[in-house]
Amino acid sequence: MSLKFYVLASLVVLIKCESLSKPNIVFIVADDLGWSDVSFHGSDQIMTPNIDMLAYQGIIIPQYYTDTRGTPARSALFTGKYPLRMGTQGISIASAEDRGLPTKEVLLPQYLQELGYATHLIGKWGLGKSREHYLPTNRGFDTFYGFSGSSVDYYTYNHTWNETVFYGLDFFNNLEPVEDQRGHLTEVLTDRAVKLIRNHDTSVPLYLHMSHAAPHVGGGFVNLQTPEDLIAANDHIAHSPRRLYAGLVTGLDRSIGHVISALAERELLNNTIVVLISDNGAASTGLNRNFGSNLPLRGTKGTPWEGAVRTTAVIWHAAIPSKIWPGLFHVTDWMPTLIAAAGGEYNSTIDGFNQWNALTKDEPSPRQDVLITTDDLKEYAAFREGNYKIIIGKVEPQQSNYYGMELKKSRIPGFLYENVLLSSDTARVFRETLFINIDLEMAATKRNYSDLYRHINNTDAERLCIPTNAKGCLFDLSVDPAESKDLWDTHPQFVQHMVLRLRAYWAAINPRQEPTLDPRANPALHDFIWLPWLDNLENVSKPLLAIPNFPLQVSVGELQYLVDFNLNAFKESLTSYVKSSADSFIQNIAKLFSF
Repeated sequence: MSLKFYVLASLVVLIKCESLSKPNIVFIVADDLGWSDVSFHGSDQIMTPNIDMLAYQGIIIPQYYTDTRGTPARSALFTGKYPLRMGTQGISIASAEDRGLPTKEVLLPQYLQELGYATHLIGKWGLGKSREHYLPTNRGFDTFYGFSGSSVDYYTYNHTWNETVFYGLDFFNNLEPVEDQRGHLTEVLTDRAVKLIRNHDTSVPLYLHMSHAAPHVGGGFVNLQTPEDLIAANDHIAHSPRRLYAGLVTGLDRSIGHVISALAERELLNNTIVVLISDNGAASTGLNRNFGSNLPLRGTKGTPWEGAVRTTAVIWHAAIPSKIWPGLFHVTDWMPTLIAAAGGEYNSTIDGFNQWNALTKDEPSPRQDVLITTDDLKEYAAFREGNYKIIIGKVEPQQSNYYGMELKKSRIPGFLYENVLLSSDTARVFRETLFINIDLEMAATKRNYSDLYRHINNTDAERLCIPTNAKGCLFDLSVDPAESKDLWDTHPQFVQHMVLRLRAYWAAINPRQEPTLDPRANPALHDFIWLPWLDNLENVSKPLLAIPNFPLQVSVGELQYLVDFNLNAFKESLTSYVKSSADSFIQNIAKLFSF
């Protein structure tokens, strides 16, 4: 086909998109996906051609921040608020814990319902299940098809908690348990999404929130449950558990291709915003280890390091020019950004910023800093301002030193990347439906830019900074995304400034309690199904908690900085007052001598 045809077809797409006021929104969340586990980030092990096509034709957000675990990340996404304001910071909600996202919070799907959207959640909820009012269909979703807790077995959809103490089915159609479903979970969720898209009333805008289990480990202590054909597709990976993990990622990527194809079949794709993120980084170590890789980022899920909180993020729409967007973007920004994209306004006080114009019209990003994470039980916090990131508190050294170089080995040659990319479902749909000519040179340029591995410096474990209550760590992420060179001692004024900002956030924290097991949650009491076990109005007394101690000792330098800061502020205020008084005095004198 000629270049003239492609230009004409692209103009038709743009005109059609501009004529529709409310775009459809398909928001896809991966669970524990590693930074280095998508091929547009430079991975030569795991091929993700459908994700890559969205990235190359859409907007890549390389400085996207989430939180360290599922519950805080998801609560921030749906509310636009930092988790510490809601008591959802730190470890995710436990299966037998009476806790949920506070019902006073109004969530993104509720706002979209008010704008006329049909709202659907497929997959993971993870924001409370002890009472019905915590569940998705009571929080703004018209329908829910998936699991309410943190994870389930990929074949039985059962969840086992606390080393087989409690176990039972956690899979629901709205509020009703699903006991007759069969198949691998990723495929089951994908089939449901495709069916929903095919049956959607196209006169109503669609918000489909597809929250995958993959590549999180299974919830039944049979961890990496990968279909045989997807294991074979990753046979070149030498590390056997990582090969299983890679199969879960391959299934996730194929699912995205099927969803894109279904949107094209219904002629919805031209006016659909597609977002792909991960809730946090890979769980490369620990109890729920999935053998994902966050290279070259440091640390794993559940830590304040970049490997946990800086994750894959892509947004695509047919009418938005492709780019690599350099601004800071936080998970709290999705709610105001998507409401703006839907033609609505959000005026309440939240922590998220509306980034829609910044993303689509090249306006400056309104976000200059981000509270990355706070955890009052683990006793650490992290904050970024500009290019600088500070971490304070007590962080587990073993997780702090982790990079995962041992996972990169391949035993036989992999695939020719360009062939894999061009043969994907998404590439086919883009060619045949949107008449997009795939530019391999542009794809190669973006892939090279997104490969942070070229920035890796010194990762000698003996020289890495590990924060304590006496001293934190400071990094310049613009030149050191691997967090290998500590600047704490060489930038004292900046340290003191950022510590004070963290103290201000910490003072507003809604304290967490240690998770406690409620024996009434036992699925054995409910025919081995994880049903809500408390009435919405049933009161459970909980002790009032004091504001936890800030996880860094006060230093002489910090006190001096605070004194100097207040004195300078006072001096500026006094100077301004004197100047305004002098101006007023001169004007009054001038009046005496005016004729």
